[in-house]
Amino acid sequence: MKRLTKLYCLLGVALMTAASCTEDLLDQVPTTQLSSDLFWKTADDAIFAVNGVYEANRTTFDRDYYFDGAGEFVHTRGTSNNQGAFNPGGIGSATNATNGGNFGFLWGDCYRAINRANYVLANIGTLRATLQSPTDQALMNRLTGEVRFIRALNYFRLIDLWGDVPYFTKRLDGNAEAYTLTRTPRAAVKDSILADLSYAASVLPETYTGDNQGRASQRAALAFSGKVNLYWACWMKNEGKTAEAQKHYMAAAAEFKKIIDKNIPLFRNGEPGPIDNPNYWHLFQYFNEYDPEILFSVQFGGPLLGQGEELMRDFGTRNTGNAQCWVAPTYRLANRYQLVSTGDFAPPLVLSRNTTLVNSATNPRSYIGRDYRMRATMLWDEQKMVRLSTDGLNALDSIPFRFGSRDGVTYINYDGAPAGYIFRKWVRQTGGIGRSDGPQDIYLMRLPDVWLMYAEAVNEINGGPTPELFTLLNRIRRRGNLPALNQAKFATQAEFFKAIEQERIVELVGEGHRFFDIRRWRKAEEIWPMPAGQVLFDSQGTRVRDEFVNADLRAYQRYYIFQIPTSEIEVNPNIIQNEPWL
Repeated sequence: MKRLTKLYCLLGVALMTAASCTEDLLDQVPTTQLSSDLFWKTADDAIFAVNGVYEANRTTFDRDYYFDGAGEFVHTRGTSNNQGAFNPGGIGSATNATNGGNFGFLWGDCYRAINRANYVLANIGTLRATLQSPTDQALMNRLTGEVRFIRALNYFRLIDLWGDVPYFTKRLDGNAEAYTLTRTPRAAVKDSILADLSYAASVLPETYTGDNQGRASQRAALAFSGKVNLYWACWMKNEGKTAEAQKHYMAAAAEFKKIIDKNIPLFRNGEPGPIDNPNYWHLFQYFNEYDPEILFSVQFGGPLLGQGEELMRDFGTRNTGNAQCWVAPTYRLANRYQLVSTGDFAPPLVLSRNTTLVNSATNPRSYIGRDYRMRATMLWDEQKMVRLSTDGLNALDSIPFRFGSRDGVTYINYDGAPAGYIFRKWVRQTGGIGRSDGPQDIYLMRLPDVWLMYAEAVNEINGGPTPELFTLLNRIRRRGNLPALNQAKFATQAEFFKAIEQERIVELVGEGHRFFDIRRWRKAEEIWPMPAGQVLFDSQGTRVRDEFVNADLRAYQRYYIFQIPTSEIEVNPNIIQNEPWL
């Protein structure tokens, strides 16, 4: 089932042995390591090489969920990859990644994937001339489309985080060439990204079967083309460039519509399932990762392959495979889950240690009758989760969670995560797999994301919702067993946008979207108004962190654009630092 990922580590030996031990901008591939006399002779060689590009892409996107920690609904107490905390508190401090410093490694990750992609594209072009059969030629087209798709994803991440960035389409010959690069305007990079995605959509199959499942498809190319257009529209709207924004909203809607018209079903037809075992939870388990709803994901090989993911370690607890609970929900997320009886919000939770107080956050009865996705996503006091042995290999008895208890015997040991809740989403409840050796693919694009982005674009174009948009949002809400939206209440553009945002919050939490939504919507100042910001409390009312408290304007500017890694500027004087970081 995991043929694509099984090839990654082999290729790392053959193709990518040239990663320098110095602080290179790029992962170089010297020709002496991979002579065309020994490689690039057959179509299989090309497949082998393309799998290496997927491998590089995986290291870029393997922990996107940590970005949720820079929003208001998820707390991260650090990162399991030792990159520091990522949250809206302590703006500008050396340990806070809102300065772009702790996630600056993504700069190098993206360029490593891009350089590999360029190397492979050049050699596929040469190999193509030696292949005679139409089947091989068609395969070369497909592989080219896959590689250009991955290159596009990495350039999109770069312009999203850093704005203008160096752009190149050939493999660079060492650091001497790399360090002569200048920053290309992000508009030009955007056009090249869209060109790559357009080509990919023209040559890639709509779907795959068998061992090829998980590779870039036409559906994925269309979805990301729509996303790039939508983000660009948002950025232009923020700059007051209305005509250009509308042009890209329309382009985004057109790309998303191509997917919508394929009538792809939601997982288990979008049915909520039983209240105590919702279908939504099962969607985020490795045995359902090839469901048609998943349009593109980063693949992981699983046990004994050296290609496992860290989802269990990051989301799980000491009682689920000796995990560490680096990522946890907050009471603010709990407040976003609506009532199935009315489809509207419940009264806000009262942060209190009193477990019998009406609407207390520590009173289990306060959560009765909510969106089924809440039960599938998080645990509150007295909720149970299957316990795993410390090695993660054996499922034991079911025990409850209670915030404030650290005994790890009577209650779940959540390893000091301070927010008052823990995640159920992404947490395996099956034995046989270690905490850092999981096979779960991490989803980069799902069908509900496409529907919600399409709804956003059309809502902007039309100045309000259409009946089609209500249908799409209601289908997403159905999986939470929520009633349909009140069309009179959400008839205006502004009110319908709130409905879109609400569904993005609860549907996509823990998947790394909220931070990027806040930035493209320029909502940081609204969420954390100057000068008060916000204070995050746990479910019992204890202060957890300050968020933009007494922050100045530069702190918000830094939230919207990352600091270019200083190591890159030191070796390349052509790279000018982003203005908020000068």
